[in-house]
Amino acid sequence: MEEYRVEESLGFLANRLATAMRRSLEEKLKEYDLTAPQFGFMAILFEEDGQPLSNIGRCIYCDKPTITGIANRLEKKGLINKIRDDKDRRVVKAVLTKKGKGFKDVLYKMAMEVNTGAAKGFPAEEVKLLKAQLRRSLDNVLGTIEGGVINV
Repeated sequence: MEEYRVEESLGFLANRLATAMRRSLEEKLKEYDLTAPQFGFMAILFEEDGQPLSNIGRCIYCDKPTITGIANRLEKKGLINKIRDDKDRRVVKAVLTKKGKGFKDVLYKMAMEVNTGAAKGFPAEEVKLLKAQLRRSLDNVLGTIEGGVINV
């Protein structure tokens, strides 16, 4: 049986990589007074604007109080507006403002720089394979969790 070593653990390495990438992104985001979770929130809206806060929270693995706080801070910065759903007043949606929409290209450029830096020296096919392996590993672990999802 192979000896367990923390620094060789897949979870440890994945966590270290995620933490390092987040810090790298946040260094870039400082110029715009944004955090990585705020970027993630906005990135979800760049893909499909006007989503309920609950959907955004699920996508970026944030609980309700956390996603509400992120939304409040983005609203104060003039990047989103929170609106009630016409069909269900209990549902709060986030909509990008003109100013928020204007951040898309610069924020995506920053994220791509972090991703490119993490994959430096990897041929494109290896990056594609690594992403596929990470997705498969995530699916494997989610398969061990009741309901197959990370509840937030």
